Amino acid sequence: MVLQVGVRALQKRRDQLRDSAESIDSNGTLGDVATVCLLLFYAAECGLKERLLVRRGQRDSTGLEPTHDLRKLAKELRLPRAMGAQLDRLQSCRMHPPTRGAIALADLHQAWRYGAKLDSTDEEDAQKALRSLIRWCEQD
Repeated sequence: MVLQVGVRALQKRRDQLRDSAESIDSNGTLGDVATVCLLLFYAAECGLKERLLVRRGQRDSTGLEPTHDLRKLAKELRLPRAMGAQLDRLQSCRMHPPTRGAIALADLHQAWRYGAKLDSTDEEDAQKALRSLIRWCEQD
């Protein structure tokens, strides 16, 4: 991680990003699926990095590798099998139309950030998996 951020700051940001996603989602605004997913992705990333710091006994992110790869972070945390199954749902999202390929988990944040059109079923699965990851971080 490039910035030096503490455990509490990561927790707070995880919650803020999740709450923002929930706020947009509850409004039911069409076309905001990518925004909700992007916020949930970064909330999950903050949550996983925060849990890594706590488990390592570190106060801030200085020692963390700069990555957006949720699978890598989850593997390092040794998530329970049930969470691993959730993460499997997040392996990739197919582009729409499907002939355009798929986006790997580590790059999903870019697809959502730049407005790539993804398969709606895959996006829905990704949203559920991200919410599960966030809940796990809150309860760990």
